[in-house]
Order: sequence, then C-alpha cells, then structure tokens
Amino acid sequence: MGHPNQAEQQHRRQSHPILVMLLIMGMAVFGVLVRPVTAPAGSRPSAALKILKFAAGTISAYGLHESGHALVAKLANTDLEWGLGTYNQPLGFRENSSNDLKGGLLNSAGLVTQAVCSEVILQDETIDPDDSFVRGMMFWNVFNPVIYALDYWFIGSSNKSGPDWYQGDMAGIEYYWGSASANFFAASVFALAIYQGYRFLGRQTWAPEWAKQSLNSRLGLMPSSNGGIMFRLEIDF
Repeated sequence: MGHPNQAEQQHRRQSHPILVMLLIMGMAVFGVLVRPVTAPAGSRPSAALKILKFAAGTISAYGLHESGHALVAKLANTDLEWGLGTYNQPLGFRENSSNDLKGGLLNSAGLVTQAVCSEVILQDETIDPDDSFVRGMMFWNVFNPVIYALDYWFIGSSNKSGPDWYQGDMAGIEYYWGSASANFFAASVFALAIYQGYRFLGRQTWAPEWAKQSLNSRLGLMPSSNGGIMFRLEIDF
C-alpha cells in the first residue's frame, strides 16, 4: 500500500483495479455465505472441515480489511490502484488523497474495520465462539493488527516510507498525520487486538478458568517504589 511518486505513474496505468475489487468483494461475500452454524447434538465436524472453515474465516477477515479501505476511498472520492503487496498484505494499493484527513482515514480504515468486526463477534451472543470460521476471523483480527504494529516499530518490512511515498497502513498514517499519530494508532490497535483476543479466549469451551474471568477486574494501576505508577495485570493459575 502506498502513495505514488512520478516514477510510478506508468505502473498505476497497468494495474487492474476492477479484477482486484471483484476478488475482495468475493472474499467478503464468501465470508457472509459460509456462516457459522451449530452442529446437531452428538455430531462433530471433521478435521478437514474445521481447517477449511478456519481458512475461510481468515480470508474473510482479510477481505473485510481491504473492503474497509475501499469503502472509505469511495466515500472520500479517492481512486485506488491495486496491485501485489507484501508477506502480510497479498494485495496492496496506491492512492493520491486530496488532503491529509482523507489520506489518514483511508489508511486507518482497514484495521478499524477489523476491530469493529471483532467487537461484533464478541458482543453478539448468537455467534458461536467455538465455530472454526469464527476462530479464523478472530485469529486474523488479532494477528494482523499486532504484526502491523510490530512491523512499524521493529521489523520495517511492510511499513516503509520516503520523501514522497509510503508503503503500509502505519507508514501511510505517518505520511499524512505524522509519527506521533502513527505510534498512537499502532499502540491502540495493538492493545485493542490483545484485549479482544483475551476476551475471545475466555469464551472458548476449553479455556482455562483464569481466562474466563473478567479482565476489567484484573487490570489496574498501582504505585511503584520510585514514586511513579505501574500497570497491573493479575492472573491466577
């Protein structure tokens, strides 16, 4: 994902945005059609079916991420040019937003969409958290924000930037909104993904007792010996 410079304009003309958009929409539709269902009493899905549904959930979460970018681009009247991405971004886009607000919103939209999707799964009691499809969606909704943040802070593989270009959602936010905003956004989606992942873990039938207890009562602040404060997380084993 990135912002094109003049040397990349020819590459933009050679991309095929319609085909890529159809692929993204196909992922999203597939995710809607392959809905989690409760198995009849006494029956157990095969391992192959579980793997297939888990993969379908992961692909659907990825499709929702890219669809979030596409939706905001449409609302912001910004053209996207799609192409191949990197190891955790099979698809990438180039754009040229007309102002910093649109550019920042466009680049943050994918991870925000994933966070909203996770919250819907966690809040809707009719969704089976033990379903393999749901687990696949939650896996990508947790893994992707975490790896985005770690890559932005330490790895530098997906998120790169230059004087007039960027690659990656975090680098795009930095390009339009500055490094302070990018770091705040990275920390926010990282923490939220971990929090949502913990809550989803607690809803699994096989989860240990400490994971099933409310995290809110186990989080807090406490004074430190040097006069500051420390973050507290209590887990009983």
